[in-house]
Amino acid sequence: MARKEAVEIKCNGCGAEFRLWVPEQRLSGSGSSEEFGCIKCNDRFIIKKGFDGIEVTNPGGDNIEVARNNAAAAEKIQVLFVDSDKLAVAIAESTLGETAIKLTSATSGEMALEKLGNEANRFALVVSDLHLKESGDPEDKLDGEDFIRKVAERDVSLPVIVTTGKDIVDDIISDSKWFDLGVKGFIQKGNPFWAEELKVKLKEMLELD
Repeated sequence: MARKEAVEIKCNGCGAEFRLWVPEQRLSGSGSSEEFGCIKCNDRFIIKKGFDGIEVTNPGGDNIEVARNNAAAAEKIQVLFVDSDKLAVAIAESTLGETAIKLTSATSGEMALEKLGNEANRFALVVSDLHLKESGDPEDKLDGEDFIRKVAERDVSLPVIVTTGKDIVDDIISDSKWFDLGVKGFIQKGNPFWAEELKVKLKEMLELD
């Protein structure tokens, strides 16, 4: 079976975005090219194999945005990640970097609420640490539970995963209040593999492969 290379294309004319699968033999050498039309407005584009890879241009010479078929270029599912520990944020971002999940991070409950704003439906899920440290700003006084309560007040259907660095997960799970607040899972960050567990849990809840 002939190998194909996927190229993500955005049409500058109508704004349509689509994926083009290019058989390798059609662009077997540097400088070889093929012409194709936009799936929506039929605007003409030329795809060419250059020294640095595949290039896509319109006949007028304007370059259009081309993204390789990888996780970074694909449309990702938005997850709000709330943790006052910047190292935990960095670990989570690194672990989920190659997945179809895009983390938007916040280091305080107030910052997270601001990011939620009136666009709670932008996020498919919220991950929040239970014990958010105060930033020193007198306005930043929400701990994790307070933040989760405010999320539930805005949209009780928005699922939440709770993380905690303390060895109290078993005690927390037994409290029925979390169910009422939309909490769907718990992650113990004391576990050295917590970020991998979070990835598995997110993929399960978001129904990702």
